[in-house]
Amino acid sequence: MNKTYHEALAGASSLLQKAGIDPDAARYVLEYLGDFTPTQLQLHGRDVMPDPIAKAFEAAIPRLLQHEPAQYIIGLAPFYGHDFKVSPAVLIPRFETEELVAWVAEDRAQAQTLLDVGTGSGVIGITLKAQCPQLDVTMMDVSSDALAIAQQNAQRLQVEVTLKQSDLFSAVAGQRFDRIVSNLPYISHKEVDVMDESTLAFEPHLALFADHNGLALFERFCQQLPEHVHAGSQAYLEFGYQQQPALAKLFAEVLPQAQVEFRQDLAGHPRMVKLTF
Repeated sequence: MNKTYHEALAGASSLLQKAGIDPDAARYVLEYLGDFTPTQLQLHGRDVMPDPIAKAFEAAIPRLLQHEPAQYIIGLAPFYGHDFKVSPAVLIPRFETEELVAWVAEDRAQAQTLLDVGTGSGVIGITLKAQCPQLDVTMMDVSSDALAIAQQNAQRLQVEVTLKQSDLFSAVAGQRFDRIVSNLPYISHKEVDVMDESTLAFEPHLALFADHNGLALFERFCQQLPEHVHAGSQAYLEFGYQQQPALAKLFAEVLPQAQVEFRQDLAGHPRMVKLTF
């Protein structure tokens, strides 16, 4: 006989704890396999696991013990109330990016066009299109593998967006947008030693790291940005919590015409900025 959900979760959690891995990863996998909310998993804890779920959960445990993210094992990650397809071709969406999306949605009045630069799995552009149906949303990434995931997510949420393969703004020469939003790679190579092992081993380095202390993509972005905005346009960026001073200096030098507003995340760290033209 198969184990109950409670027995299976307790055993997997114990193995993960002994390996120094967050046991919540096992809970995440089991909730998705059983199509349970956290409360439902508790309510069904004494139920015997069906064979397909038991086998899938058993197969997931060695992968979790190798630090593989639970989101990649399941192939889904939650963002802004929806599940998005993810793979090692794209970053796993973080809560801080939900805060960035909420800020853009607050300022959507009068906006008709939005550009998502470096879209990855598409969570930013797709969520904003779902929140603001009037927006004509273009989503771009340098990675064709990431764009394939973004396309699948647009289909999952049944939203119509335009996808382009592009190195920053290269695919939209001559086009200007009301809103531009981007979560660029911003981690310095010097931070490798303090990063989570699973992030380093499984998430795409192309979407994580940037040269010049993590600022290289911001520098290129700011140099090209004036060609794609007009009076009244706004651009939103996520960044590392230690980068505000360097970015403030960059904006003052390269984009002196822009009004700059930094905002903290819910943890009290400066993590996002709005540039108004």
